[in-house]
Amino acid sequence: MIARIILAAALFLAAPAMAESPARATNTPAARGALEHWAACIAQRNTAEAARVLQMDFTTSTYDRALLMLSRESKDCTAFRGTLRAGGLLFAGELAEALIEQQPGGVRTALARAAAAAPPRSFSFTDKVAICAVRSAPDDVAALFATERDSDEEATALRQVSATMAACSKAAEATKPLSINPAGMRAMLATAAFRSVASMKDA
Repeated sequence: MIARIILAAALFLAAPAMAESPARATNTPAARGALEHWAACIAQRNTAEAARVLQMDFTTSTYDRALLMLSRESKDCTAFRGTLRAGGLLFAGELAEALIEQQPGGVRTALARAAAAAPPRSFSFTDKVAICAVRSAPDDVAALFATERDSDEEATALRQVSATMAACSKAAEATKPLSINPAGMRAMLATAAFRSVASMKDA
C-alpha cells in the first residue's frame, strides 16, 4: 500500500459543510470530485492560460501567484459557496489531467507520443521521478487517469505505477523511497505528463 503523507501545499474548496482542515478536506472523495470538476471547467474556459501556468517552474513564487490568479479569474466555474483557496499540487494535477484529455487522439496516444520525444525540464527530484515514470510506462499512467478518484480501480492503477516510480527513484539514486499519498501521486504524475506532452509540441 502506498504510504500517506500530508502534502506541504494543498488546495481545498471550503464549502459550508466542510469544517475539516485544508489538507484533510482536500483528500476526501467529495472534495476530490468537486476539485476535478472545477479544474475541468477552468481548463475548458482558460485553456491557453492554464497550459502556460502549468509549464512554469512550480518551485517559484511567480508560479504560485499565477496559479492563484488563474483560480480567481474562474470563480464562475464552481457552484460552491464560500471561500475558494488555490495554490497546490492537487489543483495543478486536476488541471493537467483535464488539459491532457483535450489532446487529439486521447490520453494514451498523447502520452505514448510524448514518451518517444525529448523529456521536459524537471524542477525537483520528485518531478524528475514522475517524468521518468510517465515516459517509462505511458500506458499505465493513461490507465490511472481513466479511473475515478478514490476508487478500487485507482488504487490498483496506482500500485502498478508505483512500481515504475520506485524503479525511477532507484535509478535516480534516491537515498530513501518516495512516500506520497494517492492523490498527491496522481497529481504529480499528471503535471509531469502534461509538461511532457506540451514540451513535445513546443519542440
